[in-house]
Amino acid sequence: MVKLSAVLASLLLVVGCSSAPYKTQYTLSPEIGSSIPTSVKQKPYSIIVSDVKSFGAGKNTDMTYSREANVVEAYTKSAWVEPPVQLVKAALANALIASNAYQDVLMSPTPINSPYKVDATIQKMQQQFNNGQSNIELSLMVRLVNTSNHKLVFSKIYAATEPVMALNAQGGVEAYNKALDRLLPNIVQDIIRR
Repeated sequence: MVKLSAVLASLLLVVGCSSAPYKTQYTLSPEIGSSIPTSVKQKPYSIIVSDVKSFGAGKNTDMTYSREANVVEAYTKSAWVEPPVQLVKAALANALIASNAYQDVLMSPTPINSPYKVDATIQKMQQQFNNGQSNIELSLMVRLVNTSNHKLVFSKIYAATEPVMALNAQGGVEAYNKALDRLLPNIVQDIIRR
């Protein structure tokens, strides 16, 4: 009887897992390249990109949208390949690498010390539908911190709103990538000029 119960339990587990709906996975992949300002002279030190934080959206792989005020819903057939906090962290690091402004660009956690670190927070990341149209809002607070004296060098909020061409998750992803394409050059320029 115990063996039969174990077999039935494992069958239920297999059937339950196989019936879960497949989700199309998306990533943030801004076109980092010619739009990123490049430094003529490389700084003789590294910079660290800290773990990105979030005020809400972006901590997990759920892709969300809103059709009415104060109501957030999740796509059932779409997901981020990784939480957006990780995707934004990688995009920031890649943009800083493309700038060639630093000897090295590191991502935390790392045992290597650096005189500066970039802290970022996703303040808003939302796709909204309204009257048959859609747009996304992306807002990032970026701070540059001097790790030697623990002083804030600068703090600025970067925000973009982009229209969504296809009224679905993929359209939202394309708009988020356009928003990051617009924001990253300004973020990098503000960081490297300090």
